[in-house]
Amino acid sequence: MNSILLKKIKKLLKIKFLFNVPKKKNLLVYDESNSQILKEIIKKDFNVLKIREIEIYFWILLKQIIIFDFSYTTYCKNYINFTSPKIVISLNDAKPRFFELKNTFKNINFICIQSGGRYPTNFKNPNFLKKKLKCDHIFVFNEYYIKEYKKIISSNFHILGAYRNNIVKVNKSINKNFLLISEYDKDGRDKKVMRSFCKLLELLNLYFSQTNKKIHILLRRKNTTQSEEIDFYNKFFPLNCVFHNIFDWKKSYQTVDKFENIIFMQSTLGYEAISRKKKVACFQTKLSGSKFWFGWPKPFQKNYNFFTSKNLSYSEVKRVLSNVNSCSQFNWEKKHYKSLKDLVFLDKDNAKFRKVLSDLIKNSNQDKYAINKL
Repeated sequence: MNSILLKKIKKLLKIKFLFNVPKKKNLLVYDESNSQILKEIIKKDFNVLKIREIEIYFWILLKQIIIFDFSYTTYCKNYINFTSPKIVISLNDAKPRFFELKNTFKNINFICIQSGGRYPTNFKNPNFLKKKLKCDHIFVFNEYYIKEYKKIISSNFHILGAYRNNIVKVNKSINKNFLLISEYDKDGRDKKVMRSFCKLLELLNLYFSQTNKKIHILLRRKNTTQSEEIDFYNKFFPLNCVFHNIFDWKKSYQTVDKFENIIFMQSTLGYEAISRKKKVACFQTKLSGSKFWFGWPKPFQKNYNFFTSKNLSYSEVKRVLSNVNSCSQFNWEKKHYKSLKDLVFLDKDNAKFRKVLSDLIKNSNQDKYAINKL
């Protein structure tokens, strides 16, 4: 109990109070994460309602202080009322509060974009199941996710792929070695999954040591914890690894493009690499208590066994890596890519999203014009 209280106190102390007022704008982004990427996509100005490094406008909060309501959901409602947006956008589909807010603002268009790969457990989250959640438009990776989202959210759905992936130009590969996409996560990842990942690293080290090849590793962290990540991998690959740093989010896609062969376990970037026509070797593991396989929620495909492992054993690691390494780019695109490209749709420059957004802005302006004429 004391630890929970301490966390709440620390969170309160981090809140930044502002004593001016926000401007009224037609667009509002809920959650500051990746908001700069959205600005690059739509090239429009917008307000940002921060939910991570929280900023509170005192004069908006004052209304709640008077009635002793300190709920952040109430603050979000008051902020939306004050700034009067026509459209609210979220790049985070894992926050139920966003979809709850739609129930209050029926005349405002709410748009959400899937931010990463999802697992069966995501769609069994009680915070989603116990509430009636709504959204006007949701953009997803592929057609198979729509069935899962419909179980928890009422919305119109569009297939977009991964919005970050969609705006980075695809370049031809120049390196025939294997690139491992790091899935290192010291604190946030399921312990069973992390143990499986460590076992995979041991098997990969054995394979690359015996074949006298180096494995390239795309690091996940670009902050001060990157040294911890490097130390983690050096324990498994003391002699035969090459690290690739991330300087900005586009750099990860550019690094992936340099390599013909990509190794991953559950990384969203691994799936995005498929849409960039990379040859992939996937060592998928089952999540605790869930049926989960490569390509989920698409039904299991037997022909995926060529580049996916049946279990975590050295014989399987060797088989899969040998298959992928010996497969030419031509044969990969002819035999495998055609059956894989529907997993992560590639919509250049997010044209579908920008079209829907443009139409909604246009319609809202026409409605405003019609009201003014009255």
